[in-house]
Amino acid sequence: MVKSKMKSLISLLSLLSLALRASAQNGIIGFGISMYPDLCCQACHDSLASLYLSCTSFEGHMDHDEMGGMTKRDEGEMTMTGMTSDECRASNKAWLETMAYCIQTNCNADGYPDDKQAQCFASQALGGVSKPTFQQSLPAERPTQELAFDAVWLNETSLVNAKMYFVNHGTLGEFVRSEEYHTKYAVSLIIIFIGTCLLFGITMQIISRVQFRRRVGSNNLSSKIKQHILLPALFPSSRRLEPLPNRAGYIPSRVLTISLTSYLTLNIIFSAVSFRSFQPNVWFLSAGFELCEYVGNRTGTLSLVNLALAILLSGRNGVLVFLTGWNQTIFLTLHRWVARIAVVQLVVHSIVYTAAYFQPGYEGAAAYAQKAAEPFYTWGIAGTVLLCLVVGLAILPIRARVYELFLATHVVLVVFGLVATWYHLVPHFEYQFGYQVWLYIAFAFWGWDHFVRIVRIGVYNHLLGGEGRTKATVEAVPGTDGRIMEITVYPRASRGFGRPGQHSFLSFPGLFWKTKGRVWENHPFSIAAWEGMPGQLNRGRGDLQQHKGLSDKEIETAHTAAAVTTTPRHPGEKERPAIKFLVRAHGGITSLLRQQVLASPSGKRLETAIFTEGPYAGHRATVYALYNADTIVCFAGGIGITHILGFVQEYVKERHGAGGNGDLEDAGESGSDMRMRARRLILAWSAKEMALIQHVRERFLAVGQEGGQRGLEVLLWCTGSPSSKGSAGEEKTEDPGLEVGHSAQRTDTDVQNGRMDIKAVLRGAVELGNRTAVMVCAPGAMADEVTRQTVNCLADGLDVGLVEEAFAW
Repeated sequence: MVKSKMKSLISLLSLLSLALRASAQNGIIGFGISMYPDLCCQACHDSLASLYLSCTSFEGHMDHDEMGGMTKRDEGEMTMTGMTSDECRASNKAWLETMAYCIQTNCNADGYPDDKQAQCFASQALGGVSKPTFQQSLPAERPTQELAFDAVWLNETSLVNAKMYFVNHGTLGEFVRSEEYHTKYAVSLIIIFIGTCLLFGITMQIISRVQFRRRVGSNNLSSKIKQHILLPALFPSSRRLEPLPNRAGYIPSRVLTISLTSYLTLNIIFSAVSFRSFQPNVWFLSAGFELCEYVGNRTGTLSLVNLALAILLSGRNGVLVFLTGWNQTIFLTLHRWVARIAVVQLVVHSIVYTAAYFQPGYEGAAAYAQKAAEPFYTWGIAGTVLLCLVVGLAILPIRARVYELFLATHVVLVVFGLVATWYHLVPHFEYQFGYQVWLYIAFAFWGWDHFVRIVRIGVYNHLLGGEGRTKATVEAVPGTDGRIMEITVYPRASRGFGRPGQHSFLSFPGLFWKTKGRVWENHPFSIAAWEGMPGQLNRGRGDLQQHKGLSDKEIETAHTAAAVTTTPRHPGEKERPAIKFLVRAHGGITSLLRQQVLASPSGKRLETAIFTEGPYAGHRATVYALYNADTIVCFAGGIGITHILGFVQEYVKERHGAGGNGDLEDAGESGSDMRMRARRLILAWSAKEMALIQHVRERFLAVGQEGGQRGLEVLLWCTGSPSSKGSAGEEKTEDPGLEVGHSAQRTDTDVQNGRMDIKAVLRGAVELGNRTAVMVCAPGAMADEVTRQTVNCLADGLDVGLVEEAFAW
């Protein structure tokens, strides 16, 4: 595990390194690109470059004698433009000697070494040719004539005007300083963000792992941190996973709010500090325009960094997901807020660049209109509009109502927005500033995630093996009118499957025409159960005997227990690896799947082709609390039972794998194999359809089967009518209620009507001195109530941990 995490960390750092080196000039300003390493030399060049030489060519009929008599810039007298070529300069004595003397005197003062002076002379004075050399071009005597500040001609070896040199040197120096700060803050931002995620995630894993190995619970400090920071909502009575009224959005948890506020504050600070103005300025006619330029470049650069981070956080194969073990909902929350910060910075970038043309010395709307007509500026406006639409159209009501349309539009707008950003930057700035490197990083994050997804689809479906598509059976759960379906997938590769808490992304090529060719649509579904996976306790009699030295009778008991969460096979089905899902039909692809099942010849069972991306999640770091607990309490609401069932299956198998006597004291870690130590697992499930409850009890929990229930208690509630079939008119909100149910060893009449009293269930399970792990997978309101009651238990000094599986739109 440690080696694989190190490899993932190295992969992340390598990906960043490759992206940072993808620029033609090998880096970004301050890290591979130095804009003016020979600042003194550049200042000399810029102070003299506009002067006409005796070999300068002009358009028109003015002869050299007439022009040579002009010494000052006079717009009334001089309207023609001359062109001075590199060849002209390399052969002009006045130019060579004036440049050489300026470089020597000023670069010596800056501590610039002689060899570097010679190099920059060849570059700046000669245009890259090798002769005459720097030493050959130095005048024999010190020049005595200083050029006027507004000189036009350079006819003899002269001293560069001191004020002109100072202005050019200051202009270039301040611009470089500003650009270097842009890069420093950008690099700091991405390092701080990724580093904090890794530090926090890995530290929490280490603490949990140490507690697991030492079989100890939380100390007082860690309990207080969980009670006040890690678990609660922002305010004691506020919502967290339950949307705000009118689906206005979600309020992040307290720890996420603290993290996001800190990150927002960091962005504000980085966007607002380390600015200076240098006036008079060769490039900027006023301090206001100059500061607008610097602020615009800073916010534009930080926006690019945050766009790259937002793309990293949106991926399902990101290295951060594996290294931290956080669920996808956390990453999507971070993704949304980081993207919002990026777009706000982008808007500020656009506003300050617009405001710049209304500063003193500029012509306001006319100057702005002229600039906006340039292609790079037009692309920038387009990119801003597109990325604003990305965030504006990602509000919760749209995501929840038309998710497939939202997702497709979201991706298209992001792609076009990044393309517009590319054409805003690269054709205009080329590669001299390194701005494009941040786009390379964004492309690398996006490309890596999609590359891995394609590879996973190929591997888990044997697309190159010529064996045909992965098959699946889809069954309507009896009594639900197809609104709830059980999907059984027979993956062609089963490696990685077989852990509780996993989900998989499924796509349905068999519905190609029904989806109007939307082959990219795929959705995550929690894995409810698995069969025939390598490495499981039910692989065979020999494995069990070798594992614990069990007798034949104990092995038969273990095999019976293994069947507790195994769905009966249909006639003719071969014994092969299978994974099972319970799915509630909503709109989109699940609604189309329901229609196909109901339209099948049997009206209840359909065989179809399917693609799976293999297993996701199931990260051990997220469930250490479960494996270290004396008691596990699982709260499920509605179809959330799907996620919980895998843990029930694992618990039952492991207890009977330990000998069937419930003694799990020696069932700790064997190598890297974790075992649940709990003596008691309580499943408290509330659903509105009695038909779904019956189906799960019969086919997944196998209530009443001999030999499989020691230590497992199942408490059931039906919030709909006892005959509820899940029709739209009977749907109710699954909120916490009042009743406490009974153990699983009862008849169907013991399923309680009404809502679950979460407080009573939890308080009836926790004991002082025992470690209790609470798991919840339920609608937002129910999950929030479970969290509140868990926090209350911590406040009362009980050792309680929370494992949460949540999906927020």
